Amino acid sequence: MAKRTPVYVAIMAGGGGTRFWPVSREKRPKQMLPIFSRRSMIQETVERIHPLAPPDNTFIITTRSQAEEIQGEVPAIPKSNILVEPVGRNTAPCLCLAALNIQKLNPEAVMVVLPADHYIANRKGFLQTLRAATVFAAQHDFLLTLGLRPTGPETGYGYIQKGEFFGQIKGTNVFRTQSFREKPTRQKARSYLRQGNFLWNSGMFIWKVGVFLQAAEKFLPQLYEEMLTIKKIIGTRREKRVLEKVYARCQPISVDYGIMEKAQNVAMIEGQFHWDDVGSWSALWNIRSKDQKGNAYVLGKPNGRGKILAVDSSGCLIRAEKKLIAVLGMKDTVVVEGGDALLVCPRERSQEVRGVLEELKKKGWKEYL
Repeated sequence: MAKRTPVYVAIMAGGGGTRFWPVSREKRPKQMLPIFSRRSMIQETVERIHPLAPPDNTFIITTRSQAEEIQGEVPAIPKSNILVEPVGRNTAPCLCLAALNIQKLNPEAVMVVLPADHYIANRKGFLQTLRAATVFAAQHDFLLTLGLRPTGPETGYGYIQKGEFFGQIKGTNVFRTQSFREKPTRQKARSYLRQGNFLWNSGMFIWKVGVFLQAAEKFLPQLYEEMLTIKKIIGTRREKRVLEKVYARCQPISVDYGIMEKAQNVAMIEGQFHWDDVGSWSALWNIRSKDQKGNAYVLGKPNGRGKILAVDSSGCLIRAEKKLIAVLGMKDTVVVEGGDALLVCPRERSQEVRGVLEELKKKGWKEYL
């Protein structure tokens, strides 16, 4: 019987979820909110991945301000598996930190990278895709990413251009990647759809931990050298102090730009499940069921006092928490009650909510952040 490759999962949970303001705040960002069910998004993510990797094999990378609450959300994850970044430095340092911790436990491990705040509709298809991906990663020295077939000309996602057919693993097609593209204009996104060989970049990755660290050494040598300093003191009393010094010197860089776009050994599997990164209130409107006029309603708390009334309105996303929200004569509008604040904006501009937070900072209204 073939030896089974150990699988470890690294969940990135340090984001601020600014585009989900006013519900998402600095101390309780999107991943800790119950967006789709009574469970928070981080709880959904950990539960979803459990058949592939038990809690002892699951790591969560987060920020100092979120670490304690993250631990409370997912108490089954060992405290030592909650990796705390002193300061956010984008995804490359974050994943190097996770990789070094996993490598220390098992140098032969396959590492699955997942964001904490994605919507996955087909759990069975999701696990089938990941199982195929982990088998491929165990057998080949490739950096593997998951692409999702576009359902429209989305400008909020990056894209992956599918290259030549590489082979099949567990009945799943594997392709080389031809290129990575940043978030496009609407016109460019339509062009990608017409070409038919572009997929959405899901931000999910699978690789042998050693293969990833070799790529980091090749393409981000300065970051890699800094991270080697951390490797020596993982689990010791010096770890926190050294980590702060190292992160202070690290330049922010994404794993896509720093490694994936430069490496030649990059492959892609097309995910067989419905996915959304739920990056804005508009994305939530896409997912929710709607009334006959295309309005989607969200009650912030299962037993809350919030009520919603839409009159002569269509295409709206309306969220009520404690108050009655009455909307009259509106079209394609977001109306969201969240604690002590209310957001109203055109649905097509919901990606711009972080601009509201910048204005709040300028005014010194920190209590609303």
